Amino acid sequence: MSNVVPNVPGLDISGVFYQYTIDKDPAADALVHVQNENALGTGYIFRETDDWSGIAGNTITKGVPVPNIPLEYWGIGSIELEGEGSISDASVIYAYRVDECANPQSSPSCDGYVPPATPVTIEEQATYDALEDDAYRIASAKTDAEYQNEETADEDRSDDKKRKARLERGLAASKNALALADGISQDAIIASMGYTSDMAVYYAAQLEGGSYADAPMLVDGKIPENKRGLRNGLAQQVLHEQLIGSQYQ
Repeated sequence: MSNVVPNVPGLDISGVFYQYTIDKDPAADALVHVQNENALGTGYIFRETDDWSGIAGNTITKGVPVPNIPLEYWGIGSIELEGEGSISDASVIYAYRVDECANPQSSPSCDGYVPPATPVTIEEQATYDALEDDAYRIASAKTDAEYQNEETADEDRSDDKKRKARLERGLAASKNALALADGISQDAIIASMGYTSDMAVYYAAQLEGGSYADAPMLVDGKIPENKRGLRNGLAQQVLHEQLIGSQYQ
């Protein structure tokens, strides 16, 4: 809808005017719905239905008033044909108004209007002349040599402070490093002196022992003939001779 009507605050729709032509068989049933979806909910915010059942097709122009529904409720619009036939030359026009009190500050007659604050009058201040200041007169009375001596003295004092600060930081760092190294070495010596190996776990270990008796494998000292193996051997021999003989036939 923002492409159909201006998208400005306080705008609402007060009427829908539409026109279209329907082409259909007079005996056929047909319904035409001119509608807009509800952009802030479900269903339709506007829907007008024309019943063309049992009558011939024609062109219709119609206006439908609506109760000033705000623009943000109006969703996608469409013309829907339910039944047989076709629609052509369709157009939809929306009548709208703009509520000037959507912004209460636009008019004193609107509810919630707040009168503008009265401008504050700025008192005129006396002009300040820096050349008449006592500090300027004292400073301008000094010579260039006096300023140079003061700057040199300030630089010397600043250099002395910087050297003392660097020396103090260096001494503090060396003292902290020595103290830390002494503490670490003493802890290591004490730990090595108090360390003793625990050998109890090795002395208490035991291995399970015993003896295993020989199991008799041959009761009478003889290995019985394997009749099954003998039959397999004979069968293999017969097969081998057959293969050899087949080469000469």
